[in-house]
Amino acid sequence: MDEINLDIINRKYPSIKEKDDSKTKNTAIELYGRRYYKDQTSIEYLAEFLLVFISHKGSSDESENSNNVFTFNLPSDQFPLYWPKDHVTLKLFTFFPTSKLDTRHPVHQNSYKKALNELKKNIIGDDEEKEETIKLLQSLFSGFVGVAQNRTWVTQNYLPATSSLISREVMWEHTNALKSELSNWDESKRFFANDRHNFMARGGELLFLQLSNLFSTKEDIKSAVIKHSPVSYHHLKAEELNCLQTEIEEGLTSILKNSFEQVNNLVQFIEGSMSNYQLENKKATLGWVPSVSANEAFLFAIEIKNILNSVLSELEKIELLQLLCSIHVLRSLCFQSSRLLYPSKKLEGFIGNYVWIVSDKNAKPKNSVRKLASSSLNNVQNTLYRALRVLNDNTPGEDSFSQSDQHGFAIFKKIAKEIDMVIPKKGAGERFVLTPLMLRLLVSCVLKAGERVTLDKFYVRVLAHFGIALGPKQLATSIKWIGEGKEIDDFSITADTSWVEEQLKQGGYLEELSDAVSIVLNPSKKEF
Repeated sequence: MDEINLDIINRKYPSIKEKDDSKTKNTAIELYGRRYYKDQTSIEYLAEFLLVFISHKGSSDESENSNNVFTFNLPSDQFPLYWPKDHVTLKLFTFFPTSKLDTRHPVHQNSYKKALNELKKNIIGDDEEKEETIKLLQSLFSGFVGVAQNRTWVTQNYLPATSSLISREVMWEHTNALKSELSNWDESKRFFANDRHNFMARGGELLFLQLSNLFSTKEDIKSAVIKHSPVSYHHLKAEELNCLQTEIEEGLTSILKNSFEQVNNLVQFIEGSMSNYQLENKKATLGWVPSVSANEAFLFAIEIKNILNSVLSELEKIELLQLLCSIHVLRSLCFQSSRLLYPSKKLEGFIGNYVWIVSDKNAKPKNSVRKLASSSLNNVQNTLYRALRVLNDNTPGEDSFSQSDQHGFAIFKKIAKEIDMVIPKKGAGERFVLTPLMLRLLVSCVLKAGERVTLDKFYVRVLAHFGIALGPKQLATSIKWIGEGKEIDDFSITADTSWVEEQLKQGGYLEELSDAVSIVLNPSKKEF
């Protein structure tokens, strides 16, 4: 490697960014933005992304009638703030009775009982009927649990299926609270902290900011992407950023406002009845992303639009959006690392300049594609690892990497294993694999609803969007890329990819017109 591209860390969006008061250098934040973090779960990437989208954005809190809600637009002349809701009252109602006993503060136990009594006053019926109604409501909301694990009740989260179930991170300082003599809910409020970013760790904010940057940019991102590989990105020629933004905003708003309207109404009823047990709505600061991330954000936007316009159910769309957000985090790490390390190197067919080779999860150890999938994973990890070290050597300050790796290098495998893109969870033989859900996502992302393309074109699009090599030609290109010009083994050209076709067929996405021609389609009818 003769040169690196330091220009990629100089331009940031928003240009007015939060002051970093940390005394130690964090190379990962300098490279990737503020910030990705290893403890953020797959659900919480989507939840935080949608949290910023639905929240008011501006210097002061305003009502939902503001133009700055349910949009990717940021006020250009203001410090980047937003005003997320915490829905602590709803969490008290849903999560407190099933939370760990040793995290239930006595004040909250009393508050929970009093809050239920307030709720009962607004429920029609006798005492037994009111108890049954409350149990039924708690069971309903428990069905929307997204993240519970061993967390304190207030740090648990819902599946972000509707706007009223999306909330900011709030931490409970249990140890400190126990040391104080608290007698009521109001006195306990000072031990709720909303500025920690432990689980909602800003990763979702970065995904939002990438799209906000894309839609506010004056540069012709579409032309830049298409120019890289005109054949591979031919299907994006008709896309316009203004229309793209409108479609995504309207699609997300439809899901989050209308699809589970009755749930939203129930949340209003519960929180209104238990209004004495709320917290003050407080501002949150946005981080920043590299401005050059607009290229991958363009692909991300296309994929979100295609999912939103599909004929899938609303919960199925949420499931795919969750998986897409996680994969896009992985893609963003690879995009930016490759920009730094390979400024003059070009991978034909993919602007991201990296490759992920995936194999059948049931492939035998001696299988050629499985071996390539393992080598591909090693190559990606080496790239991410080297990027942090190389940037550190070429910028002022010294990084111990204990934190930087947790914001960059270590995240990749952690997320990839969480979404079953890398197996096994533990042990040797780690490799990229393609699960049925992931294949379903690829079809939904690169094909519009009702669109049909040949199998070869489908392989081209998958590489063009994600850097994932599925077909023989893509495998050959990928191996050459990984080997950096070294001799390509014969098995790479003749590698068996029939397992991909079989998975497409099982998912209902493949039509075989003849022995030589197969069509991949994204169904346009729900009964398909």
